[in-house]
Amino acid sequence: MEIAGYKSLPSHFGQLTESIFDSYSIYTLIIPSDIIDKYLPNKLRAFASHTLKNLAKCYFFYSKPIIYASRSQVSGYTEPLSYSTSLGDLVEDLFSKNNPKLRYNFLVSDNCLIFSRIPRIRHVTYHLLCKHITLSNRSTDVRFAGEFWRDEFNNFQLNNNSGTYRPSDTLIEQAIKLFNHCMPKLKFQGISFQISALPSTRRRVIIKIKRKRPIIT
Repeated sequence: MEIAGYKSLPSHFGQLTESIFDSYSIYTLIIPSDIIDKYLPNKLRAFASHTLKNLAKCYFFYSKPIIYASRSQVSGYTEPLSYSTSLGDLVEDLFSKNNPKLRYNFLVSDNCLIFSRIPRIRHVTYHLLCKHITLSNRSTDVRFAGEFWRDEFNNFQLNNNSGTYRPSDTLIEQAIKLFNHCMPKLKFQGISFQISALPSTRRRVIIKIKRKRPIIT
């Protein structure tokens, strides 16, 4: 499938965070709505479960002002992606280093696929930017959300790891069909986030601290 889409460019604030940390682009690829409707016809609600935690996320941590501030790292200018490159070639190139720890958050909306690399622990500002709710800009028409990566056996995988939209395990198969329709040569496979998710950011920080502690004998 040939590419019709664009890559985000950093704003002045984004250039500052890049100089301190690293560059994390957001990719938006246009997919005909009839193709998305064929595989993922139903909309997902953000924070559908009315728990205290979800209410805090919806109205405070990921409120409109917070999302706006986070997206201020991205300017209104974009870089068009080459029509001569296929979507599969683009994704394959992003994983050319064969690092199984490298993952991208992605979401499928009514007419596009949006994804961004999940950053290192220390890059706090881009942790907010690559969240599904931020990538969607609080859209009310999200069909699927999760992560994709290339595992240690060079297989392309995706899961349904999204605390915001929580797509069910039964939707994974439909997401795989959509990805393989758009990128047939990559032969995506799917797995539940409960099996495949990386440790949470908090857990990774704790693990890193424990590793640095001297062993007392």
